[in-house]
Amino acid sequence: MTVLDGYRLEWLGSFLAVVDHGGFAAAAENVYRSQPSISSHVAELESRLGALLFDRKERPVRLTEAGMAFLVHARAVQAELEAGEADVQAVLGLLRGRVRLGCYPSAGAAFVPGALREFAAQYPAVEVALLEGAPVDLGAALQNGDADLAIRPLLPIPRESSVAHEVLWVEPLVAVVAEDHPLAQFQTIDLARLRNARLITLGSGTQRETGTTEMDHALRDAGLENHVVLRTNEPQTLVALARTGHGIGLTNLLAAAVSDTSGTRVIPMHGTVHRREVGVFWDGARAMQPAVRAFLDLILQMPVPDAVQRYERRA
Repeated sequence: MTVLDGYRLEWLGSFLAVVDHGGFAAAAENVYRSQPSISSHVAELESRLGALLFDRKERPVRLTEAGMAFLVHARAVQAELEAGEADVQAVLGLLRGRVRLGCYPSAGAAFVPGALREFAAQYPAVEVALLEGAPVDLGAALQNGDADLAIRPLLPIPRESSVAHEVLWVEPLVAVVAEDHPLAQFQTIDLARLRNARLITLGSGTQRETGTTEMDHALRDAGLENHVVLRTNEPQTLVALARTGHGIGLTNLLAAAVSDTSGTRVIPMHGTVHRREVGVFWDGARAMQPAVRAFLDLILQMPVPDAVQRYERRA
């Protein structure tokens, strides 16, 4: 008799549903089982393990230390079963599965639609779900299982040590100025020219994000971090502020490319330090399902966004 004897897969399914949905009632609603069934499955699993997995006095319920220890293995069993199912489908000639792709907004607009179109043409039976968020949040999404792949800048450096990546493209940082601004005549620009300017850049300005992006590093190196008067999370807002003379917008090429830049000039910053590297990330500690691997392979073969191609031809 092996240590696996006596376990039932529905126990694991109910346990993971409670974890993912934050409670027994929510788990029952989302997996279409009765709440008594969910509670019974978890109780039987706890009896088999000889430990309480949830602190039921908390609202929402929280994992105990034993529950957190078991969660890693429950996720691994789930992933292996999904991988086995996908492998069988691949042998039969039809790749199935689900890919959860995280991305930040400008890549989501400039790169992801083409990748989704190409992937759907090659693998029509694979479902793709999008998770859009700030780059700083996407590493955590990979590690906690909310995303399988993430397209994001290399900075901020992910806090999660198991996250791996491949670089997809390099794009310049740019200045956005009103079309009648004295700097609009320049083809490229150096931050040294902005010493007396009011600067606008992306970011919420929270301690969690400030000082960690490519632009933050460039501003700090140029001694201009104190010249930032406004920050915004929306590229279109940054462009509008620059257009109406509130300051010079500083962002990355793709953020400007997916915005309406009428009435402004977008000027690349010259120099190799004034650039953003963008990659595709995944959690190396998790088993990669065949559908995820297929999407990763396709992403690595996709051409870089049009705006980056145009810049590379001019450079």
